[in-house]
Amino acid sequence: MQLPAYPVRTCLFALVLSMTLPSAARALGDVLQVSPTDACAAPGQMTVLLQGSWGSGPGEFGKVDEASRPGPMDFAVREDSLYVLDPVNARVQLFDLDGDFLREIPIGTRTADFVCVDSAGNVTVLDAFVKREIKTFSPHGELLSQARLPASIGLCSAIFTEGGRMWVEERHNRVYELGVAGDQPGAPAALVGTLPGRRLKGSPGTVHARKAGTRDVVVRGATPTRLRFARPIASIVALESDDAGRVYVAAACRSAPDGDPWKTDIVLAALDPDGRIAGAIRMPNAYVTDHYRKLLVSRAGEIIQMQTADDGVRFVRWTLTTRAAGGTSR
Repeated sequence: MQLPAYPVRTCLFALVLSMTLPSAARALGDVLQVSPTDACAAPGQMTVLLQGSWGSGPGEFGKVDEASRPGPMDFAVREDSLYVLDPVNARVQLFDLDGDFLREIPIGTRTADFVCVDSAGNVTVLDAFVKREIKTFSPHGELLSQARLPASIGLCSAIFTEGGRMWVEERHNRVYELGVAGDQPGAPAALVGTLPGRRLKGSPGTVHARKAGTRDVVVRGATPTRLRFARPIASIVALESDDAGRVYVAAACRSAPDGDPWKTDIVLAALDPDGRIAGAIRMPNAYVTDHYRKLLVSRAGEIIQMQTADDGVRFVRWTLTTRAAGGTSR
């Protein structure tokens, strides 16, 4: 069987940021400075949720060894289930958070890029670059709607659904609300409105982040915050929030202050609603596939990372050392 040609995918993030593992933070005027440490995350901070080999069977994940190296592209968590977009096998796989395979939803495309799940368990996939279409499936795999992405939307970076509404993020910046008519399959989605950033999970507001210089990042949400980090910025990895109002920013940054710029770690920092740093962790940034999502934060504040290696894929949960435990202060 000949697989379709995949576009070259890179984890482009216009919201670029870099951080190193904070052991303490303090206010410098209106800037929060995060002090670095060379220690890796302490043992016990990471637990493996799921591990699967490369392949096409239940609980396995597809990979193509070509220039763009497609593998699992995106994933989502809703309630007690993990949804993994496995486009090489043209499906979304569902697992419980103990790592047990539940079922799969065939999606009819091998070039899907993004996935999201609403509170009813409906699964939406976005093929942003090849077919430029959006499909929504019921929890049991019935196709509920199908629409073309509006031509005016350029480089997509995420899709979100909730309460019958749908949003697509462009270039990690502007967010468009779309209207999809379920009785007109294949028709273009309608542009309903725009937002200045990603919707916060725990409130009606939005959050946005941008690079400011080589070591600063400005996070604009309920409490605008400017962070300053000791190591040079490489690229942002995630901008997330939870139902408690925390905002999480993760980035790839140099493993050593003056080291190889291509050798990076992922560093995630959490900001409390009052703008103070709640805690931070560092995790490995080594992958053998291209993908659009390395990690996410669930509505409950669980930090889950996808890792790919020569022997397969694993999903791990990281435990955040909070300000109360770690002595972080403003």
